[in-house]
Amino acid sequence: MSPIDVLLVFLAFYPVVSGAAWMVGGVMFRLLEERPRAVDPPDGWPAVTILVPAYNEEKVIAGCVQALRRVDYPSLEILLLNDGSTDNTVAAARAAARGDARFTVVDDGVNRGKADRLNDGIRRARNDLVLVTDADTHLHADAVTHLVRCMLRSPRYAAVAGCPRVTNRGRVIATMQMLETASLIGLIRRTHALTGRVGTVAGVLGLFRRDAVLAVGGYDPTMATEDIELTWRLLQAGHLTGFTPNALVGMQVPETLSGIWAQRTRWARGQGEVLRTHARTVARPKHAMIWPIVLETLLSYVWVGCMLIAMGWVLILWIVSPGDTRFGSMLAWGVGVAVIAMIQIVIAVLVDFRLDPRLPYACVLLPLYPLAYWTINALAALTAQTPGLLRGPRKHRVIWDLPRSDT
Repeated sequence: MSPIDVLLVFLAFYPVVSGAAWMVGGVMFRLLEERPRAVDPPDGWPAVTILVPAYNEEKVIAGCVQALRRVDYPSLEILLLNDGSTDNTVAAARAAARGDARFTVVDDGVNRGKADRLNDGIRRARNDLVLVTDADTHLHADAVTHLVRCMLRSPRYAAVAGCPRVTNRGRVIATMQMLETASLIGLIRRTHALTGRVGTVAGVLGLFRRDAVLAVGGYDPTMATEDIELTWRLLQAGHLTGFTPNALVGMQVPETLSGIWAQRTRWARGQGEVLRTHARTVARPKHAMIWPIVLETLLSYVWVGCMLIAMGWVLILWIVSPGDTRFGSMLAWGVGVAVIAMIQIVIAVLVDFRLDPRLPYACVLLPLYPLAYWTINALAALTAQTPGLLRGPRKHRVIWDLPRSDT
């Protein structure tokens, strides 16, 4: 078999095998693990500290605080961490939290960056369990209960991820991200959670054991995706990470091409930085249990590059030799992979339907979603993940870049 044949086999089967694994894993988790366990802890519910970092969040912080006030949990400390905002974030936060003794607005007037601000909040926290969420989110009333219930299943759990839902659904780009949240984030995290090794406990909603985070050094302020990098260090330290779909949080997503491009290039750059930083460490046999996560991340990047190479090669063949059948074969393969992607979305919608009954309405964009998703993420991987892989994290801390709408 020639190298080109090997390349084409990899291109043909990787999305099929990975997609099938996510679909099977997602359905298994839904059937085996997702039934709510309504048993209270025998020793009572442990106290939780909620951290909300904020930089120029005047438009959205009040909505976040109002949702937090409705959280149904017996013992909460809520720290609103202003990071040197230049707008009226502090005044809006204090006005929204007025009269609720659980809230404290921390404002030292200094811009530290999100990672350092969260590290400061973790050190300030009075409780062993610390929940992190963003300032543009709307936490569901029982989300904390579900996260804590999952965390208490084993002392080996150091972090548990919640389940994000898109709230600004008025535009095509935002609606497509509803499908992405279900078909990729939902299925992949469910699959990873079967082994207790979720690769990303995202900053949009995650519950952490304070001591475990401090022991590995907290968030790294030089990383573009500080949440992914912290999750990997927790896994390398021998901890487990989980996922509970019942812990819902509403979030805003980019609504414009420029916004989603900025988000995806940051994610891709961060993924490359994480791979570069931890490649040698995770390759050790003692970390074999997290090799599937590493291989999935690396192979996805390699697949994008190989796909573009193959497309260019087949196109040249078609120009030079119009009768070559391989061009038609590749078109047929592309259609087949798109069909598999749409089947994956349908299964994800069925799995997630009880959590988001409006999700099926987004399926009207099903024919457009695979092409749009692959194009944006493939270009982001090539232009941003490659520098992250080659150079690693930047020497300076990452700054905030959070354009918000007030919807």
